[in-house]
Amino acid sequence: MSESITSRDRVLTALHHDEPDRVPMALWGSYYTLQDETYFKILEHLDLGDPLPPFRRYKTRNSNYYDDRVLERLGTDTRYVWSGFTDLGGAPPDTLIDAWGVQWQRMGPNITSVGAPLAGLTAEQIEAYAWPVPEDYLTLDLLRERLTMLKREGTHAIVARAVNSYGPFEQAAELRGREQFYMDMVLEPEIAHLIIEKVTDVIVRLNEIYINECGKDIDIFEIPGDDYGGTEDLLISPKSFDELLKPALKRIVSPIKQYRSDLFVAFHTDGVIMKIVDSLCDTGIDILNPLEPLPVNDWEEIKRSYGDRLSFMGGIDLKRAMPGSVKDVEEDVKRCIRTFAHGGGYILTPANHLQTDVPPENIVALYDSCRKHGVYA
Repeated sequence: MSESITSRDRVLTALHHDEPDRVPMALWGSYYTLQDETYFKILEHLDLGDPLPPFRRYKTRNSNYYDDRVLERLGTDTRYVWSGFTDLGGAPPDTLIDAWGVQWQRMGPNITSVGAPLAGLTAEQIEAYAWPVPEDYLTLDLLRERLTMLKREGTHAIVARAVNSYGPFEQAAELRGREQFYMDMVLEPEIAHLIIEKVTDVIVRLNEIYINECGKDIDIFEIPGDDYGGTEDLLISPKSFDELLKPALKRIVSPIKQYRSDLFVAFHTDGVIMKIVDSLCDTGIDILNPLEPLPVNDWEEIKRSYGDRLSFMGGIDLKRAMPGSVKDVEEDVKRCIRTFAHGGGYILTPANHLQTDVPPENIVALYDSCRKHGVYA
């Protein structure tokens, strides 16, 4: 591999299941970013100056900033564009109502949902609900400006961040209330299916507008993630996934692939997911994130069995390694490289957002260690 390889070349080589010069690295996508306080700490640690303005003007999530200066210092290989839909409008300082009608409230440094607008509604009322009109929320001028800058630089793989924070499963649960939605899936599957379809309608339309703006110029398209797994098993049965959620994911992925068959689609699902990896492959996704390092997940077996159909992104342990010592971080980087890197098909990044318990020196060590240990022979 030539010494002049660009970051974009490195990422694309890996995603085509070949080995580039070293394992590519990423940070600050939809599923693997910095919580606000973590961002402020690393800015100070790296002496990079004041925070940039938040890309979510109303700070509607726990991670509201993005900063290329940090990525440049860490040496990551990806840069990001976003649609603006997650900047979902404002409300009083301590309470926010997003485009879906879900109410959120700040609790210390975090924000959590406190209202489920579809709770107790009938099918007819759900049909009549004021579902978001995507055109009302997207900030396409900012998207075009950002994309123009990244195209002009031309050195990094360009990733389109997901249009929504949640996929059909979790967004439906936020709208209906988690306990009631889980009961619906068993006792009133027609209600669960209706809400999933309505959410999917909005996501598909958002993606359609988004990809028409940036689809020719990006390398990876992140779709909204859904967490199907707990720490010991799936949250739902494989049968429920196949009947209710697999068709929704296919509906989301299919138009992207029809627009550009060579565009890599990334998807995030946490927890123990071994029982549905085969079904996830059938949806058309190309990149699986976050590779949560749980004892029940046999990632070596998943890599052996699905490494020709999937690429992998993530893996770095947030519970022990990242809050631990620099040596802990380095050892976990080596573990991920051993597990996922052979034959290409791996992008190193944390297995979720970096929280306030992660020291900034460990973030630097994460990417320095990958450059040290992730070189292909």
